[in-house]
Amino acid sequence: MIKFNVKELMEKQNITRYRLQKLTNWNYKRINAYFFNKVISVNINELETLCDIFGCELSELIERK
Repeated sequence: MIKFNVKELMEKQNITRYRLQKLTNWNYKRINAYFFNKVISVNINELETLCDIFGCELSELIERK
């Protein structure tokens, strides 16, 4: 199982879902999918965007459980 650490990274950097939506220009459904770890398909550009926003490596964003 793949786990996205978006919620944890957001909390660590005090970024709200509203702010993340503004930074990414994604719809709330997509933001919530990452926030609640319910992502079904992954887009490489989205992962790159999240890493840029959080200033993290891909390994910090995603982990295998």
